[in-house]
Amino acid sequence: MVLVSVNSILIDMKVFYILLVLFSFCYNNLLSQQFTDEQIDELVKNASEDELVEINTILNLEGSFNQARKVAAKLLEFQPESANYNYRLGYAMLNSSVDFNKSKEYLEKAVKNISKNYDMISKKEPGAPIDALFHMGKSYHFNNEIEKAKDYYNKYIETASKKSDHIEDAKLRLQQCDIAIKFLNEKKDYTVENLGPIINSSYPEYSPVISLDGYAIYYTSRRIRKDSSNLEIIEPGTNLHLEDVYVSYKDNDGEWQEPKLMEFCKAEDNEATVAVSTDERRIYVYKDETGNGDIYFSDFEGSKFKELEKLDVDGVNTDAWEPHITVTPDGQQKYFSSDREGGFGGRDIYRIVKLPNGEWSEPQNLGPNINTEYDEDAPFLAVDNKTMYYATNGPKSMGGYDIFMTVRDENNLWSKPVNLGYPLNTTSDDIYYTTTVDGFTGYITSFRPDGQGEKDIYEIKNTHLGINNVAVLRGEIETTTGEPVPEDVAFTLRCVDCEKQFDIEFFPRISDGSFISSLIPCHEYKLFVHHNKGETQIHEETFSTECSEDFEEVYRHIMLDVPTMTVIEPQELLSSYSPISMKHYFGYNKNKLDPNEGSLKIFLDSLENQIKNGRTDVTLTINSSASKVTTRRYKDNQELARTRAEKLNTLLDIYFNQKGLSDSIDISIKNVEVSGPDYHRDYRDVEKYIPYQYVSISLEGVNSVSEDMVTLESKDENITHVAALSKTISKGKTSTDNNGDTFTSGQMVESDYRFNVITGVFRRIDNAEGMVRSAKNKGFDAKIIGKRNGLHVVSVGSSNSFGEIKSILSRAREEVAESAWILN
Repeated sequence: MVLVSVNSILIDMKVFYILLVLFSFCYNNLLSQQFTDEQIDELVKNASEDELVEINTILNLEGSFNQARKVAAKLLEFQPESANYNYRLGYAMLNSSVDFNKSKEYLEKAVKNISKNYDMISKKEPGAPIDALFHMGKSYHFNNEIEKAKDYYNKYIETASKKSDHIEDAKLRLQQCDIAIKFLNEKKDYTVENLGPIINSSYPEYSPVISLDGYAIYYTSRRIRKDSSNLEIIEPGTNLHLEDVYVSYKDNDGEWQEPKLMEFCKAEDNEATVAVSTDERRIYVYKDETGNGDIYFSDFEGSKFKELEKLDVDGVNTDAWEPHITVTPDGQQKYFSSDREGGFGGRDIYRIVKLPNGEWSEPQNLGPNINTEYDEDAPFLAVDNKTMYYATNGPKSMGGYDIFMTVRDENNLWSKPVNLGYPLNTTSDDIYYTTTVDGFTGYITSFRPDGQGEKDIYEIKNTHLGINNVAVLRGEIETTTGEPVPEDVAFTLRCVDCEKQFDIEFFPRISDGSFISSLIPCHEYKLFVHHNKGETQIHEETFSTECSEDFEEVYRHIMLDVPTMTVIEPQELLSSYSPISMKHYFGYNKNKLDPNEGSLKIFLDSLENQIKNGRTDVTLTINSSASKVTTRRYKDNQELARTRAEKLNTLLDIYFNQKGLSDSIDISIKNVEVSGPDYHRDYRDVEKYIPYQYVSISLEGVNSVSEDMVTLESKDENITHVAALSKTISKGKTSTDNNGDTFTSGQMVESDYRFNVITGVFRRIDNAEGMVRSAKNKGFDAKIIGKRNGLHVVSVGSSNSFGEIKSILSRAREEVAESAWILN
């Protein structure tokens, strides 16, 4: 590849004019000078009309359409109604993503005066070439004015020489117009969104490869690098900077972050993304060093991606052009495009398969059901390893390249390809389509009116292209310190009951520890986590996939303690705090408490200790009661009961305010009641009425339920005046003060608690939402119940009955995660 380093000195205009004249007669024998935008601006300002015609001609022939557009706009200042100059501007705009939809108004003026003997280098030429009819048709085609497009394609075919360059293209586009009419009238449920200025720029961006979880996107850009190291390196012909590979990751809020240049990219070389392995430890790149272009790769090793190496697989890279390759998620197949001899015409798609000995098979052309006399390119295989998306520019397209889908059956036969329709496809070029794991979100390179540069990347959502009859394992692994997971930590999936037992090894993503792998429905798997090249195992678990034709996702979160290289159990990731409560029994008409005495002091000291140890969710519940002994001080017994609750509430407000804790503690009055036996003027019978003259305060526990809990009934012999017993679970500590107050720690009243069965905790909310979605599909009442220690907590069921919650737990361990536990 010839590179031109552009200096900032303008060449002499007379010399430049002579070169341009020579170029117009002998283009193929002359290397043209490349210009920066600043130099073009200077030429536009100072050059004569004759010189601008020459400059515009050479820029259009080179494909430097943005610069050609500037020059043509200046020419129109000399002759605004010139069909020649309007054609030049319309033609340049038609080939520029920024303005292609505006080309119509200029080409409409151009086709009013067609010159059969068009002189491309003369300012005296008043007309436009016959080719203007073809380009007018393309402009209408791009703008979805299909009947007008057909009219001008037909005019071009009737007027132009039968040997003209665009005759066959015009005939093809007439067929594509019929397809466009059909799909424009059958708009499908796609939502199309430009990825915006974080990903796209004023330069071309294309060939996106989305990670299966949708959190990383690798793509090609011709932008100026952040360090400007490629500023003066321009590609001859396109006048663009060379191709570089970038990657961008989503943050926890799902927003794309500033893209990073891949370290293997060199400013003086073209490198373009084509594929990424499922675990993102290998990147496949298109690179042209010989004139035809081949497939290269880079592996992540030693905390970085290595230098590019040419892919050494027999039959893939040849003397022909191989611009694209993709690998199935299971790593067992590769598909690539090539224009080698022996195909059906243009570029065809080929397939190689990994053999039992680890070698790759000979390439096989996918045959006439897929490949045609036109171009088939950019294959991508979905997570089921058999659904293929690819681009073709044949007669079944709406115009240019369109995305098609086909599915391979068990006999390796491909279904009839289906055009994915509008607005995923348009009447312009749509290519390089890749999807996330479920098939509902895809990313594409397209040439659309709202583009920011010459090509842009778009996100396309749908509700009808979901992948079925497949399962996937996905999740995240992180370290207790928040540092990156060691590079040698890997996973092995083993299908235990498959006809042919096999292992799949994969790695977590380096940037955030995410992992994903495809699974076969209706099978049992063992998941191993290991390091030291697989020699040291650090975790093992077993799970099964459903026997269903639906799409299933299995989610896991793994916390790794690096110093010991052990996996922390999920329930240990959530802080544990015992429940505490206090109950004070009042004498007749009494309602005062002292926070510095008795069990209330013990309660408050215990609460402060929990807060000191990190507890943040503090909600205190007050209950109060008055007996039915007639009161003389209050309006009625209900007012007495409420006074007891409100007095304690006020006392606690003052106490916590003095301690500086009022903002972190919520207090609520729950039950205020009059209870106990009817009064029969026997007020001296203390044992009869004292149990119903009380105020209590309680704080629920957190993650404090153990599996061996039993339902107990107990009576504290020291509290002789308390006749009623509470049904409790879990043995707790009980203390009594001289006033008969009781304080309990670790003791819970079953009916006061809502227990949850927890199946996972996740740093990323989309993984938590995925586990909820998967569990709901299995009939669980699943939801995210909050965020603790930065982790989203997934519950698959809740109850205030411990017997019922144990039943839910048993089922959850069988169907969702064997590590499920009870959280209170």
